[in-house]
Amino acid sequence: MNRAGDRSFGATGAFALLVGGGLMLVALGNNAARESAASAQPLFWGGLVLIYAPIAWRMFSPQSSRAECLALSLLLGVGLFMVKILYNPTGLIPHDEMATLRQTWELLHGGHYFSSNPVIQGYAGYPGLEAVTAALTQIFGRSPYLAAMIVIGAARLGLMLALFLFLERVGRSYRVAAVGAAIYVCNPSFLYFDSQFGYESLALTIGAALLLVGLRWTMAGPSERRGNGRGLIAAMALLVATMVATHHLTSYAMFAFFAGWALLIEMGRRSFLSSRIPITRGNDPSSRTDFSWLRGPALPALFTAAACAFWLAVVAGDVTSSELTSVFTDAFSSITHLITGNSGSKALFEAGNGQTNTIAARILGVASIIPLLLIIPFGLYRTWLKQGSSALWRLLALVALLYPATLGLRLTQAGTETSQRASEFVFVGLGFVAGLLLVERRNLRWGWHRFVTPPALTALATIVFIGGFIVGESPVTRQPGPYLVAAEFAAAHLPPHSRILTDRVNATLLAGIGHLDPVIGQVNGIPVSRVFFSRRYENKDQEVISEDAIDYIVVDRRFADVPPVSGFYYEHDEPSGGKPVSREALQKFGNLDGLYRVYDDGSIAIYDTSALRSLAP
Repeated sequence: MNRAGDRSFGATGAFALLVGGGLMLVALGNNAARESAASAQPLFWGGLVLIYAPIAWRMFSPQSSRAECLALSLLLGVGLFMVKILYNPTGLIPHDEMATLRQTWELLHGGHYFSSNPVIQGYAGYPGLEAVTAALTQIFGRSPYLAAMIVIGAARLGLMLALFLFLERVGRSYRVAAVGAAIYVCNPSFLYFDSQFGYESLALTIGAALLLVGLRWTMAGPSERRGNGRGLIAAMALLVATMVATHHLTSYAMFAFFAGWALLIEMGRRSFLSSRIPITRGNDPSSRTDFSWLRGPALPALFTAAACAFWLAVVAGDVTSSELTSVFTDAFSSITHLITGNSGSKALFEAGNGQTNTIAARILGVASIIPLLLIIPFGLYRTWLKQGSSALWRLLALVALLYPATLGLRLTQAGTETSQRASEFVFVGLGFVAGLLLVERRNLRWGWHRFVTPPALTALATIVFIGGFIVGESPVTRQPGPYLVAAEFAAAHLPPHSRILTDRVNATLLAGIGHLDPVIGQVNGIPVSRVFFSRRYENKDQEVISEDAIDYIVVDRRFADVPPVSGFYYEHDEPSGGKPVSREALQKFGNLDGLYRVYDDGSIAIYDTSALRSLAP
């Protein structure tokens, strides 16, 4: 293809119109979902297919130019980000967004970067996203929500750009990058989780930029090091510092990646596997013996390790250990109990609250996994047992190999979150392997390449995309629905940092929007959640209110009719057993002397406990 063709954007404008049409269908589907209309799901799923399938078809086509593939990658990333915005165009909703919003409010109103966060403890130690959002909020004089969407939207663009350029340089082909980008957006976290106003959304972009700079540093020749070496080192140091101050797990993943890359280079240099695995040194300049170990990925690995150690020791050690210890301990316990038979596996595709996936959704969810599992052994064979591979190719194939392990985690309740969070890293390897195999598909034996056509690949990739979303999101979180909250009332009428006793969902909203401090745990060995489950107000309930200085009790009356979606209302160890709370237990607050009702919308009531709190238990 000539250079003019390489610079042509092709039919990008027409594909942008299709993305606009898909977004219109998604918006109509979400409006229908808010009214519980039957057309909600057909419109929503149709919109997703219209956004993804045409762009994927063009990115798989060998006739597409480099400029067109790059533009389409950016268009696909932005279009899918708009799907997330259309979920709730006027504000923030998910749990992590409430944690970030609370941290941003603390920074804007108190100037505190590391204030304790009642929604997610870990956010208190990683203020990178909140700092950028607060700065934009003050510069433009607009709401934090608008600033948040600008930051996350720019981060999404940056992620797709950096990922495309990284895969292009690694695979030495823009078509590898195009296929890799089309596969990467199929990861279960991409559509909602990685586009939310949360610290990981920004950190992923920083990490992708660090990969790109680290790759250029590693592959640079002597002349480039003399001319640009200091600039590359400064860029790596700046990116590492920003990433470490923004998100812990992304920083640890980047360290593991660079350290693994450096290890594979060293193994190749010493010919550790030369008798079994052919090493092509020409494709891996960093393996030349005239380079020191710091002239490769070991330098960004060293930067990341040092920055993480410093940040943990000086700033975020307590909140990080508290958050991650709980996550990994629960996941490990769930896996151990599953293996030993102490507990059964989690029911796949079950969402609780009587919600479950349809048969068609389950089939799509399973079907989306099979193609990804099939490409892994072929990718390992291509990168480890054939000529023309580099240490980085082999490492990316090993990253793809982690995918089956993440699927196994989904068999446990606690491991599902870990699997979900790992997907945005694992799919970098899957995307590269898929791109490499498809670009080299003419080397397939027995004429299989004749069946691997752009239309066939598009149909398969669309199944992977839709199925990945089904695997990553439960039926109750894919589209908005009718709900009432008291968070805006609390923000306008209740004192900030008031201590409240409430359920997990309302706690998230009241902390993020209402600026209140939810209370959890125990008081003198008494679980605070017992206040909601006891049929009569007793001395132990009074002890919780008095000893823990509770300012307000927030009661959601709907809990008498609807079982908890996540298996609990208030805390994991509550006595609900996944069943509704007794109506008598919830009604007792309305007749209790010393409680003053300050808000009631029919579903949610807020009670002032100032008179009750002073009473002796």
